[in-house]
Amino acid sequence: KSSQSVHHWDILSICMREFILRARKTPTSGAFSLDSLPKAGHMEVVASCISNAIFVSNQLRTDTTISVVLEGGPEPPKTLRISGDNLGSLDGFDERSIARTIQTSLEAGRGLELHETRAVDRGITIAKIAFEHLLQDRPPESLFYLDRRGQDIRHVDLPPDLTFVFSDYLSMPKKSGKYLARLGATPISLGPKTLFASHCIVLVHNEMDRRANPCSA
Repeated sequence: KSSQSVHHWDILSICMREFILRARKTPTSGAFSLDSLPKAGHMEVVASCISNAIFVSNQLRTDTTISVVLEGGPEPPKTLRISGDNLGSLDGFDERSIARTIQTSLEAGRGLELHETRAVDRGITIAKIAFEHLLQDRPPESLFYLDRRGQDIRHVDLPPDLTFVFSDYLSMPKKSGKYLARLGATPISLGPKTLFASHCIVLVHNEMDRRANPCSA
Protein backbone atom coordinates (compact mmCIF):
# COMPACT_ATOMS: atom_id res chain seq x y z
CA LYS A 1 0.00 0.00 0.00
CA SER A 2 1.37 3.39 -0.96
CA SER A 3 1.09 6.57 1.05
CA GLN A 4 0.87 10.15 -0.14
CA SER A 5 1.38 13.34 1.84
CA VAL A 6 -1.08 16.22 1.82
CA HIS A 7 0.01 19.26 3.83
CA HIS A 8 -3.39 20.13 5.28
CA TRP A 9 -6.37 18.37 6.83
CA ASP A 10 -8.87 18.31 3.99
CA ILE A 11 -12.29 18.80 5.60
CA LEU A 12 -14.65 17.11 3.19
CA SER A 13 -18.30 17.94 2.96
CA ILE A 14 -19.97 16.16 5.85
CA CYS A 15 -21.21 12.72 5.01
CA MET A 16 -24.77 11.81 5.85
CA ARG A 17 -23.36 10.18 8.97
CA GLU A 18 -20.05 10.89 10.63
CA PHE A 19 -18.78 9.40 13.87
CA ILE A 20 -15.91 11.01 15.77
CA LEU A 21 -14.42 8.73 18.40
CA ARG A 22 -11.94 10.02 20.95
CA ALA A 23 -9.55 7.24 21.99
CA ARG A 24 -7.67 8.80 24.88
CA LYS A 25 -5.10 6.08 25.64
CA THR A 26 -4.83 4.29 22.29
CA PRO A 27 -1.26 4.38 20.91
CA THR A 28 -0.21 6.58 18.01
CA SER A 29 2.43 4.13 16.80
CA GLY A 30 2.01 0.83 15.02
CA ALA A 31 4.38 -0.83 17.49
CA PHE A 32 1.70 -2.81 19.31
CA SER A 33 0.90 -6.51 19.30
CA LEU A 34 -2.14 -7.79 17.44
CA ASP A 35 -2.20 -10.61 19.99
CA SER A 36 -2.75 -8.23 22.92
CA LEU A 37 -5.10 -5.46 21.82
CA PRO A 38 -6.39 -4.65 25.34
CA LYS A 39 -2.84 -3.75 26.37
CA ALA A 40 -2.63 -1.32 23.43
CA GLY A 41 -4.95 1.21 25.07
CA HIS A 42 -7.89 -1.11 24.40
CA MET A 43 -7.37 -1.09 20.64
CA GLU A 44 -10.13 -3.70 20.40
CA VAL A 45 -12.64 -1.00 21.36
CA VAL A 46 -11.50 1.21 18.49
CA ALA A 47 -11.57 -1.71 16.06
CA SER A 48 -15.08 -2.70 17.14
CA CYS A 49 -16.29 0.88 16.70
CA ILE A 50 -14.89 1.04 13.18
CA SER A 51 -16.53 -2.26 12.28
CA ASN A 52 -19.94 -1.20 13.58
CA ALA A 53 -19.71 2.20 11.91
CA ILE A 54 -18.74 1.04 8.42
CA PHE A 55 -20.05 -2.50 7.97
CA VAL A 56 -23.51 -3.99 7.70
CA SER A 57 -24.34 -7.53 6.59
CA ASN A 58 -22.54 -8.25 3.32
CA GLN A 59 -21.90 -4.60 2.47
CA LEU A 60 -20.42 -1.25 3.48
CA ARG A 61 -22.29 1.79 4.69
CA THR A 62 -21.39 4.14 1.87
CA ASP A 63 -23.06 7.06 3.67
CA THR A 64 -20.78 6.85 6.72
CA THR A 65 -17.37 8.10 7.82
CA ILE A 66 -15.62 7.44 11.12
CA SER A 67 -12.76 9.54 12.43
CA VAL A 68 -10.80 8.18 15.39
CA VAL A 69 -8.65 10.64 17.34
CA LEU A 70 -5.87 8.60 18.95
CA GLU A 71 -4.28 10.35 21.92
CA GLY A 72 -1.85 7.82 23.39
CA GLY A 73 1.94 7.82 22.95
CA PRO A 74 4.33 8.31 21.35
CA GLU A 75 3.13 10.87 18.74
CA PRO A 76 -0.29 12.21 19.81
CA PRO A 77 -2.60 13.18 18.39
CA LYS A 78 -3.24 11.11 15.27
CA THR A 79 -6.62 11.07 13.53
CA LEU A 80 -7.52 8.03 11.46
CA ARG A 81 -10.35 8.61 9.01
CA ILE A 82 -12.18 5.78 7.22
CA SER A 83 -14.85 6.65 4.64
CA GLY A 84 -17.29 4.01 3.51
CA ASP A 85 -18.12 5.77 0.25
CA ASN A 86 -14.74 5.17 -1.39
CA LEU A 87 -13.20 2.52 0.80
CA GLY A 88 -11.16 0.07 -1.21
CA SER A 89 -10.97 -2.95 1.05
CA LEU A 90 -9.99 -3.95 4.55
CA ASP A 91 -8.42 -7.26 5.49
CA GLY A 92 -11.67 -8.16 7.26
CA PHE A 93 -14.24 -6.76 9.65
CA ASP A 94 -13.13 -8.62 12.78
CA GLU A 95 -11.23 -6.75 15.49
CA ARG A 96 -7.83 -8.24 14.66
CA SER A 97 -8.07 -7.45 10.94
CA ILE A 98 -9.17 -3.88 11.58
CA ALA A 99 -6.41 -3.46 14.19
CA ARG A 100 -3.96 -4.54 11.50
CA THR A 101 -5.30 -1.80 9.22
CA ILE A 102 -4.88 0.71 12.07
CA GLN A 103 -1.35 -0.54 12.59
CA THR A 104 -0.53 -0.08 8.89
CA SER A 105 -2.07 3.40 8.92
CA LEU A 106 -0.06 4.49 11.96
CA GLU A 107 3.13 3.25 10.36
CA ALA A 108 2.26 5.27 7.23
CA GLY A 109 1.71 8.31 9.47
CA ARG A 110 5.08 8.29 11.20
CA GLY A 111 6.62 11.73 11.39
CA LEU A 112 3.53 13.69 10.37
CA GLU A 113 3.71 17.43 10.95
CA LEU A 114 0.88 19.31 12.68
CA HIS A 115 -2.24 19.43 10.45
CA GLU A 116 -0.58 17.26 7.81
CA THR A 117 -2.68 14.49 6.27
CA ARG A 118 -1.40 11.39 4.53
CA ALA A 119 -3.44 9.08 2.31
CA VAL A 120 -2.96 5.45 3.31
CA ASP A 121 -5.30 3.65 0.92
CA ARG A 122 -8.62 4.26 -0.79
CA GLY A 123 -10.95 5.74 1.82
CA ILE A 124 -8.29 5.77 4.58
CA THR A 125 -6.23 8.74 5.75
CA ILE A 126 -4.08 9.49 8.76
CA ALA A 127 -3.52 13.04 10.04
CA LYS A 128 -1.77 14.96 12.78
CA ILE A 129 -4.80 16.80 14.07
CA ALA A 130 -6.29 17.30 17.52
CA PHE A 131 -9.81 16.50 18.66
CA GLU A 132 -10.79 20.15 19.17
CA HIS A 133 -9.52 21.26 15.77
CA LEU A 134 -11.35 18.42 14.05
CA LEU A 135 -14.69 19.71 15.31
CA GLN A 136 -14.32 23.36 14.41
CA ASP A 137 -15.70 23.31 10.86
CA ARG A 138 -18.74 21.18 11.63
CA PRO A 139 -22.06 23.07 11.39
CA PRO A 140 -23.51 23.28 14.92
CA GLU A 141 -26.94 22.05 13.78
CA SER A 142 -25.36 18.78 12.63
CA LEU A 143 -23.18 18.24 15.72
CA PHE A 144 -24.29 15.91 18.54
CA TYR A 145 -22.37 14.39 21.41
CA LEU A 146 -23.03 11.56 23.81
CA ASP A 147 -24.04 12.73 27.29
CA ARG A 148 -26.09 10.65 29.72
CA ARG A 149 -27.77 13.87 30.88
CA GLY A 150 -28.65 14.92 27.34
CA GLN A 151 -32.00 14.61 25.59
CA ASP A 152 -33.17 11.13 24.69
CA ILE A 153 -32.28 10.52 21.02
CA ARG A 154 -35.87 9.43 20.37
CA HIS A 155 -37.06 12.94 21.21
CA VAL A 156 -34.45 14.86 19.19
CA ASP A 157 -34.82 16.12 15.63
CA LEU A 158 -31.89 14.58 13.78
CA PRO A 159 -30.76 16.11 10.48
CA PRO A 160 -29.77 13.81 7.60
CA ASP A 161 -26.22 15.21 7.83
CA LEU A 162 -25.20 14.20 11.35
CA THR A 163 -21.91 14.14 13.23
CA PHE A 164 -21.94 12.09 16.45
CA VAL A 165 -19.09 12.62 18.93
CA PHE A 166 -18.24 10.17 21.73
CA SER A 167 -15.33 8.61 23.60
CA ASP A 168 -14.08 5.06 24.06
CA TYR A 169 -13.98 3.26 27.44
CA LEU A 170 -12.88 6.47 29.18
CA SER A 171 -15.30 9.32 29.78
CA MET A 172 -15.03 12.52 27.82
CA PRO A 173 -13.19 15.19 29.87
CA LYS A 174 -15.52 17.81 31.34
CA LYS A 175 -13.69 20.61 29.52
CA SER A 176 -14.38 18.85 26.22
CA GLY A 177 -18.08 18.76 27.00
CA LYS A 178 -17.96 22.49 27.66
CA TYR A 179 -16.08 23.01 24.39
CA LEU A 180 -18.72 21.06 22.47
CA ALA A 181 -21.43 23.13 24.12
CA ARG A 182 -19.67 26.35 23.04
CA LEU A 183 -19.64 25.03 19.47
CA GLY A 184 -23.42 24.68 19.66
CA ALA A 185 -23.42 20.87 19.72
CA THR A 186 -26.47 19.08 21.13
CA PRO A 187 -26.01 16.57 23.98
CA ILE A 188 -28.00 13.37 23.48
CA SER A 189 -28.55 10.23 25.51
CA LEU A 190 -29.01 6.75 24.06
CA GLY A 191 -30.88 5.29 27.00
CA PRO A 192 -30.80 4.67 30.75
CA LYS A 193 -27.79 2.33 30.84
CA THR A 194 -24.10 2.90 30.18
CA LEU A 195 -23.22 1.15 26.94
CA PHE A 196 -20.09 0.00 25.14
CA ALA A 197 -18.85 2.61 22.68
CA SER A 198 -19.45 0.29 19.72
CA HIS A 199 -23.05 -0.26 20.84
CA CYS A 200 -23.63 3.49 20.76
CA ILE A 201 -22.80 3.50 17.06
CA VAL A 202 -25.28 0.70 16.40
CA LEU A 203 -28.06 2.57 18.20
CA VAL A 204 -27.41 5.82 16.32
CA HIS A 205 -27.35 3.95 13.00
CA ASN A 206 -30.56 2.13 13.89
CA GLU A 207 -32.33 5.36 14.81
CA MET A 208 -31.22 7.02 11.59
CA ASP A 209 -32.13 3.95 9.50
CA ARG A 210 -35.64 3.90 10.94
CA ARG A 211 -36.17 7.60 10.30
CA ALA A 212 -34.91 7.26 6.74
CA ASN A 213 -37.31 4.37 6.16
CA PRO A 214 -40.37 4.89 8.40
CA CYS A 215 -42.10 1.79 7.06
CA SER A 216 -39.46 -0.36 8.78
CA ALA A 217 -40.00 1.23 12.20
